[in-house]
Amino acid sequence: MLGADTEALSTGHAKRRALLVLDIAAGHLAAGRVEAAFAMASRAVDTGLQYRSGRIVDRARAVRRSYRTASPPKVVRDFDERLHDAYL
Repeated sequence: MLGADTEALSTGHAKRRALLVLDIAAGHLAAGRVEAAFAMASRAVDTGLQYRSGRIVDRARAVRRSYRTASPPKVVRDFDERLHDAYL
């Protein structure tokens, strides 16, 4: 399974890869790996902003909404700032 994910990330269009990265980030988040999840999601947001893709940014917002805590770690606060400034 990991081989298929790696192969998918190395081929195709950048926007498709960004959406896949957000799916993988959601998996990391579900497994409790918050730092890895939001690091990956941030890279996907970079791609979304570069290509002016509302779909990528919306998916990133959905990943963020799935994580709830009273005091988010710095990586999540930084991610929130990026999304707050993203208007497409």
